[in-house]
Amino acid sequence: MINPLSTPIKKLKISKSTKLFIFLSLSIALIDVLFVTTNYYYTRDTLEQTLQDESQKDFAIYQTVLDSINNDLFMHATLFAADTRIQELFLEGKKALELEGGNSGGKKTAFIRTKLYNLVAESWKVATKKFDVRHLHFHLGPGSLSFLRVHQPDKFGDRLDDLRFLIVDTNVQQSPNSGFETGRVSSGLRSAVPVFAWDKDLNKKVYVGVLEVGTSYKKLLEIIKRNINIKTSVLLNKQHIKNTVWEEFITGKYNNNTVKGCDCVLEASSDPNQKAFLEHIAQNIDINYQLLQADGQVKIILYNKHFFAITFHPFRDYLGIKTPSRKNIGSIFISRNINEFMLLYKKKQLFNILYGIIAYFVIEFLLVLTFLNVTKHLTSQVKIQTKELSEQKNRIELDKLKYKNLADAINNNYFFYTRDTQNNFTFISSSIKQVLGFSQEDFLNNTTQLLPDNTLSTLSLKAAHQTNTENTKNSFKIEAYNTAGRRQYLLVTETPKYDNNNQLIEFEGLAQDISITRDETLLLRLRCHILQFILDKHSVSEILNELVSGIEEIIKDIHCAIMLVDKQTNTLSIAAAPSLSSEFSNTLNKIPLDPDKDLKNISENTACLIAVKTLKRKIIPDLQQFSAGKSSSELLEQTAYKASCSEPVLSSKAKVLATIDFYYRQTGKPSESDLIIISTASDIVAMILE
Repeated sequence: MINPLSTPIKKLKISKSTKLFIFLSLSIALIDVLFVTTNYYYTRDTLEQTLQDESQKDFAIYQTVLDSINNDLFMHATLFAADTRIQELFLEGKKALELEGGNSGGKKTAFIRTKLYNLVAESWKVATKKFDVRHLHFHLGPGSLSFLRVHQPDKFGDRLDDLRFLIVDTNVQQSPNSGFETGRVSSGLRSAVPVFAWDKDLNKKVYVGVLEVGTSYKKLLEIIKRNINIKTSVLLNKQHIKNTVWEEFITGKYNNNTVKGCDCVLEASSDPNQKAFLEHIAQNIDINYQLLQADGQVKIILYNKHFFAITFHPFRDYLGIKTPSRKNIGSIFISRNINEFMLLYKKKQLFNILYGIIAYFVIEFLLVLTFLNVTKHLTSQVKIQTKELSEQKNRIELDKLKYKNLADAINNNYFFYTRDTQNNFTFISSSIKQVLGFSQEDFLNNTTQLLPDNTLSTLSLKAAHQTNTENTKNSFKIEAYNTAGRRQYLLVTETPKYDNNNQLIEFEGLAQDISITRDETLLLRLRCHILQFILDKHSVSEILNELVSGIEEIIKDIHCAIMLVDKQTNTLSIAAAPSLSSEFSNTLNKIPLDPDKDLKNISENTACLIAVKTLKRKIIPDLQQFSAGKSSSELLEQTAYKASCSEPVLSSKAKVLATIDFYYRQTGKPSESDLIIISTASDIVAMILE
């Protein structure tokens, strides 16, 4: 019997061709893994950079709104301080306090303090109700001695020298200052102005003290929430609150806003559920470290099955801005829902892996075929190589088709295109339909009609200045017409492509619709500009005309008018309409407000009258059909107005003060961005008129 253990084992012989095949297979697998890995990290880095850029834009908008709020506060403080009655009583109170020993003073000081409170109480209530002003405080120098807290009249006589540095500096410099500070009662944005009064005893104007107006961050965060789809919160360090606020007010306000897992309190937020969100974040990352660093770097958090990009930005009070070495007192926390970004990111990563696997098996299959036929004669080998080249070309075309199909799936704000150096578009992705409303065929056949002359000039200039040594992407802004005949604003990024002779042959581009972002940015600037006009004490007529001109600069396809309700003549009169023709203005001016007139019988160009009577926005998408009068139709043909939109301007008591009217040169309804602008303009006009 043969013992199997004693039988020698033959060594497995591997041919050189097999070894070569294994070596090549492993090499291909390694290269494929490296390619997929590199593409993976590139896509991830692109996502992170995009989120970081969006975060910086959000914070820049926050800074713009903050400047606007500070301007509002300065305006209110200046108006209070300019009242001579307030100046005289404040001076009397200062003298009485000096005679009665300082600090809280005596009976005479208390009497004057009460008179001063009664004088400003009514104006204070109006400012609180209409403009969200939260603090009105009178301080005496040197340093900061509280004379009267209008918002807390039973608290006075305490010294704030080591706490209210903004007030101390204003007393020293006798010039306005503004910033964020935490007081004994609460925190907020504050604007302080010096108060001077005429001293009858000295027969000259003397310095009295400081008048301070403040508000909470609630108003600022609400403005941001109305304009941008982000959630913003203000976090303050617990120790900062403990060192400044009286214990009774800490118990009443801040204890309920403490965030579990964080040495901070929630000072203000644009979302009532933000506290729970922050506590969830504290369970996943070191939120105290983020609060301390506040470096503005984006972090991605999953919460309630939604992805959010979060950032902590440094929050500096007045002394912190003045003294860079001082630590942050808290952080500005901004979060944005990025589910759409993450879905697109995951889809790209999935395609990346699938392409890698498919490419590997295809190459392996070709490699096997090559080794099986390597022993055949040269003719067969040539045929095989020819076949491989053909298959490679087909794969390239297939990959290009897949790439274009993938590009077509990108959201409604983007489309891809290819153009040659003569501005002839050779490819446009189907998402052009979602962006501009045109089909691919319509756009390619009518490019010169759908792109304004300035856009065509820009594209030609870019092609003319492109050299064969440059292969970098270029980003610039252009305009294009949509199916409604209105302009849309695009941010394009182009990459030049060269042939084998290093000659420029075409550009591949990505276009993003930035119309809404552009309008929001310009609207914020216009609001700040109008507030500055108010501070500069321009007339109401000048301010309204400046507002109308600013709106027409944002929406270049309209003419705008502001109609005022004249109660004496019971008519609607034009207050500002710099672009309307005189004939059309005469038709609109002095429209009677007949209370007995049936709205069904109103026919000629009276969208503004309908808005006044219904207290609602009136949109007329086709003025020719709406207008029943022959004279009105002829006038519309002369002025080329096709549609209109009228927005009533209401007072705080829901009374009509005026209307804002947009006149369009094309039929159709206003865009979403137009409605936001006319609504915001209505609020601004209401503020001006009231």
